Amino acid sequence: MRGPVVIPRCWRRPPGRRLVVVGGAFALLAACAAPPPPPPATPVARALPEGCGGDFAGRWVLASDPSWSYRASDDGGTVVLDVERHWADGGTPDRASSARVVLRRTASGLTGETRAPRMGATGPGCEASLPVELTGCPDGGLLLRTVERMRVDGQCAAVDASPPETRSYLLVRPPSDAGT
Repeated sequence: MRGPVVIPRCWRRPPGRRLVVVGGAFALLAACAAPPPPPPATPVARALPEGCGGDFAGRWVLASDPSWSYRASDDGGTVVLDVERHWADGGTPDRASSARVVLRRTASGLTGETRAPRMGATGPGCEASLPVELTGCPDGGLLLRTVERMRVDGQCAAVDASPPETRSYLLVRPPSDAGT
């Protein structure tokens, strides 16, 4: 034979007070919980390729065709290369190119994209974005690898399913900027 069931006094209270007691017990447990783990360490950017230290700001030109010029800014986290075209007669279009290369220092190195407007049949279309990364700095230049070409639809989304072929471009300091 079983003895009488003993109900703890706190359970004999009205239901509203029961929740306060139970909630208070959880609050007490939470107050005694272990401290949260320390925040994760800030990821250290992967070292740039050998010889690629320093500031990339200033003027650059395409080694294979110096009519392509790049005006670079470098804030220590992002390198922005604004593309310009200079003609053999010294002229430059009235409107600078709206294409630009944006590279960010990340855990995977200096990577980013080339952004260029794509014209639609009736005017401005969308902005195409091609991946680009810094792969080396031979003789103080910037060796950038990007896709050779990429087909895009009207919204600038890649159309080809196969990986595109890549090509490397070497940017060098023009003679007037050498050593600056």
